[in-house]
Amino acid sequence: MSQNNDKNEGLTFKQNLSLKIQKYSLILLGLLVLIVLVVIGLLIFNSIQLKSLEKETQKIEVIQDNYDKLALLTDEGEISKSRSNLINDLDSLINTSSKNYALQRALFIRANLYYNNKEFVKSVEDFKQLAKTFPDSYLAAISLVNAGAALEDLNNTDDAIEVYLMLIDKYANTSPETANIYFSIGRLYEEKGDFTSAKEEYNTLIDNYPDSNWTNLARSRIIFLESR
Repeated sequence: MSQNNDKNEGLTFKQNLSLKIQKYSLILLGLLVLIVLVVIGLLIFNSIQLKSLEKETQKIEVIQDNYDKLALLTDEGEISKSRSNLINDLDSLINTSSKNYALQRALFIRANLYYNNKEFVKSVEDFKQLAKTFPDSYLAAISLVNAGAALEDLNNTDDAIEVYLMLIDKYANTSPETANIYFSIGRLYEEKGDFTSAKEEYNTLIDNYPDSNWTNLARSRIIFLESR
């Protein structure tokens, strides 16, 4: 160690500066190489992601087209076969798709297929998963409305109220169905025999949506409840 120090002390300032420049140049070169490798890696990753997105988008467009054609079928055998093929294609896409447009469309279509086939439990699961995974999507509020409807078909009043309240909490200011949902919550509270809560929901509807058609129904329900 002391020999190295002695050797360095014998060098001129210019020579010491040159050695330091060479040393730091190697470090900078290493960093530049690392940065280039990272950038190349990101470009490759983005390219793969873009190709995957394009492929999944093409798949969901084909599925959407086949789903639209399903409504035109009249033969029960063809309907059953087409529906089964759609479910298989949707299962495959949903199980492999990343969190993107194709996935939310796939969940929405599969949920509707389940609903139309009266498989309400599966329908609720897909609608709720869509709303949870894509809370900023325009389909999120619609999915919660549909999930609530499916729960009503299951006579699961408490869970239906919970879903509708979730919709009010998150999308009251953006969903065009908000007035309808307030009325639905009041109606479900009526079914439970909780008339106080029902009137609260109806009054909230009246206060916030005075021009809605649902408001007139809410007023009628309040008059009925108060006359009991």
